[in-house]
Amino acid sequence: VSEGLDQVRAVAREFALELLLGLWIGRDAIHNEREIELGVRTANAHRATIRALVVGNEVLLRREQTAAELAALIRRVARTTGMPVTYADVWGFWLKHRSVAGSVSFVTVHILPYWDDVPVGVDDVIPYVDALYGNLERAFPGKRLFIGETGWPSAGRPRGAIEPGRVNQARYLREFTVLAAKRGFE
Repeated sequence: VSEGLDQVRAVAREFALELLLGLWIGRDAIHNEREIELGVRTANAHRATIRALVVGNEVLLRREQTAAELAALIRRVARTTGMPVTYADVWGFWLKHRSVAGSVSFVTVHILPYWDDVPVGVDDVIPYVDALYGNLERAFPGKRLFIGETGWPSAGRPRGAIEPGRVNQARYLREFTVLAAKRGFE
């Protein structure tokens, strides 16, 4: 929300959009305090355009907070805004730190199969994503799941036999969109 991104809500209002307001959390406690204060102030002043607050993005992946520290920050933002809150991270870190789910209104998960520890090729990726989503539903019963990030790289380094590229990217997005509609993914 800092560095001018608190102004995004004005654009959202202009186009009658709602948004998830992100608060960048890291290891710097002073920055975290400023970010939380600005995020809470922005959220409380602009409730009509802010659907929820995302308290941290891949903080656990970067190992910049412990699960307990992060959960405390999330609960604090929820208390001071009364709005839905979430945290965004890759699926593996949600599974490693399930306790954080008790502090969020819904689980925001990043599903990026190309970058998984064991990458999945484009021919097998949609069944993989579907099974992964099912595993997340079972891991977090009663919690709504929200896919915050997904995709396939258009360029970059190959991961073994797995290739980036515009054709694979387009295929992934087309097939993922069909799966998302069929399964009702948010």
